[in-house]
Amino acid sequence: MSPVWLAVNYRRKKRSQEHAASDRHNSGGSGRAPLDHPLVRPGKAEVVETPAALDALIADVRTHAVIAYDTEFIGEESFYPKLCLVQVATPTSIALVDPVPLAAAGRDLSELFRAIAEPGRTILVHSGETDIDILRRGAGAEPFAVFDTQVAAALAWMPWPSSLGTVLETLTGYRLGKAHTFTNWDARPLTPAQLGYAADDVRYMHLIWSELSARLSSLGRADWAMSESREQLRSSAFDPDGQLRRLHRSEPLRPGQMLVARELVMLRYELAKSHDLPARVVLPDAAVIELCKRKPTDRGAIAAVAGIPRRISAAHADDISAAITRAKGAAPESEPANPLADDMRVRAEGDQLWSALQARCAATGLAANLVATRSVFSRWFLASVEARRAGRFLGCTEGENAMFQPEDWRHAAVGRWIDGFLRGEERLELEWSPSGMVAPGFVRPGAVASGG
Repeated sequence: MSPVWLAVNYRRKKRSQEHAASDRHNSGGSGRAPLDHPLVRPGKAEVVETPAALDALIADVRTHAVIAYDTEFIGEESFYPKLCLVQVATPTSIALVDPVPLAAAGRDLSELFRAIAEPGRTILVHSGETDIDILRRGAGAEPFAVFDTQVAAALAWMPWPSSLGTVLETLTGYRLGKAHTFTNWDARPLTPAQLGYAADDVRYMHLIWSELSARLSSLGRADWAMSESREQLRSSAFDPDGQLRRLHRSEPLRPGQMLVARELVMLRYELAKSHDLPARVVLPDAAVIELCKRKPTDRGAIAAVAGIPRRISAAHADDISAAITRAKGAAPESEPANPLADDMRVRAEGDQLWSALQARCAATGLAANLVATRSVFSRWFLASVEARRAGRFLGCTEGENAMFQPEDWRHAAVGRWIDGFLRGEERLELEWSPSGMVAPGFVRPGAVASGG
């Protein structure tokens, strides 16, 4: 059996096991009473299964400027995720919309999605890339404004990425129970535990949004959170440039390798669509990067690249070879590596500056791994050393290998400090507070004691 189907079948088996486990927990939800707070709706969510109930929910959504939104789906078996449940929380209600009985009654969710995406409405999500893409396709429109609480948390003294439960506990001390997210969401009936956990995914979002907004406003970072939410939730409809940026962030590629990457991500999209499989299953990013480095055109060499499913390499090795050949024809076969990368003194300097950058991020409440990756930093740093030896100063937004774009919030957050630090105009100063490390002039929110 092909590794593609082995992976899919393994995930379905795990879903079935989780589904059976959740069925043994009949109380639903987290197993605890909801947090007592004016912004938290208590009680069970309404399960929307009829056109009349759907119409009532749509009318309710349209009366609120801010709503929380989430979905449950199965994403590893098809090109587009299979939508199984939609969760919506307004300030006055929590609803779980079941598309299965609604489809049987002749109703789809397009009107609900259009209502959620209407101009003037802010949508609260947590790690909502797929959720927002489902919304885009369902509404046929771009959402007006999206606030991703995972992104916001990383700008407000929390790690990146943090789960919804971690963010809620950090802000309030309330701990959610174990989530049953990886279950057979397409099975019916849904278990009480599934319904309870689905409701909890949106139940606390208005409270989290309120708390994070207050923190971000005090830090002057509210605009950063909205900007980064837009970037993180950029449409996952085929966007080769966006995919290339993601590949380059994970491991910087030379110009000739980037040409190969462009050809491969375009091929990956077509293959995923034709096989009705997710692109990450057809050709994982790690396999694309390895193909870019080796540039193999022989079928055997392509099959030997780790991460390419045997079914794909057997059926499409010639397509992969043709894509690589096209790219190689447009770029030099070899590109010299930067000799500074092997200079021990330069490497030591790079390690020191990278440590300083991470410490500055930690001391100012920024998740360092959201600000910059080591590979992107290293590529810029080598270019800055070359410039320095030529008698020039290369700022972190300058040159072909710029670490940040001038308009990016990262430049305002850290880039200006780095440039000043390298010029001797800024210092790395740290203090230890009762709740952890801070830079002078910053206040780190105190830890919240766990509560019931």
